[in-house]
Amino acid sequence: MRRRTFLATGGAIGGTGLAGCISREGDNGGTTGSTDEDDVLRVATYTSFVDAPSDSPGEWIADEFAERYDVEFEWHTPDQEVNYYIERHNEGAAIEPELYLGLNPHEVVRADENTDGDLFVETDEDALENVDDVGEEHYFDPRGRVIPTYRSFCAIVYDGRNVEEPETFDDLLDPAYEGEIAVSDPQRGTTGLLFLLWTIDRFGEDGYLEYWEGLMENDIRVLDSWNEVYAQFEEEEVPVVVSYSNDRVYAKRFDNDLEKHRVALLNDQAYANVAGMGRFADGTDDELAHQFMDFILEPEVQAVIAERNVTGPVNEKTELPEVYEEYAKQPDDAPFFDYDDLEANLSGWLDEWEQTVAGNH
Repeated sequence: MRRRTFLATGGAIGGTGLAGCISREGDNGGTTGSTDEDDVLRVATYTSFVDAPSDSPGEWIADEFAERYDVEFEWHTPDQEVNYYIERHNEGAAIEPELYLGLNPHEVVRADENTDGDLFVETDEDALENVDDVGEEHYFDPRGRVIPTYRSFCAIVYDGRNVEEPETFDDLLDPAYEGEIAVSDPQRGTTGLLFLLWTIDRFGEDGYLEYWEGLMENDIRVLDSWNEVYAQFEEEEVPVVVSYSNDRVYAKRFDNDLEKHRVALLNDQAYANVAGMGRFADGTDDELAHQFMDFILEPEVQAVIAERNVTGPVNEKTELPEVYEEYAKQPDDAPFFDYDDLEANLSGWLDEWEQTVAGNH
């Protein structure tokens, strides 16, 4: 097992379904069905990037890019996310979007393990002016297909009005937290998977299952998704959840009680979560796709994404919004398993975890 430390100071599974589509027009006034195909850019992403209950960056990106490049822009947001395109690829069906924005390392690994050919293609970095300003530590795809886009850190969010701050992993095993912790299922939710990987880094392949057995004995709640976990936290059904270190940015924006939204970095760490964007092999408009990728990497756009998506930039020239600078908690040490680590181990780790958790129910 190899592990790379991410330097923070540098910068749903389901069946087939139809992709949702949200369009924005550029100055040419085109509409779907009446615009020349070359004047439309279609980009796939996950739903909350476009229409989260808070303040997603998707609408701003669509409007800004459509106006600047005089094109029509369409977001495609299938319920099954990357899995939808894996299935279409294997069926030999057409993939309309040029790119997918929001690819995590484990999703790229899953795509490679479950397709009979290349779903994504290598990116021509020479066509991207801003790529030179992306911190090297953010890269995770050894085949050069995925360009880093933004990052966040998995951490513990706790209600400081009702529980003491957990400072270490061992603290979570204390009887004081019995029945008080919730995490998403690592097989279904990103935060749950990040936390699992964090425990593997902390305790090693020989010790992480024993730690999870301790969590189960302390009656940790394993729920289907982060949305379900966070809903229970907001409804005060559980005071400690696995979430993100930037939670207080979200809380401040909506004038929530900051004492309720406290962030704990276990053993002074938080697990790095890096997302990127990649070209589909079916893409046909290299120029427009590269323009979009370069646009996303611009410092000004990175700053908008940081504030609206509550995620940090990867372009080192980005000036962070004041609210993010003040309220996002940044770890000095952030472990991170990259593509090679996950390709070699992830399926086995998840199988072992499932057997352990099932045995404790």
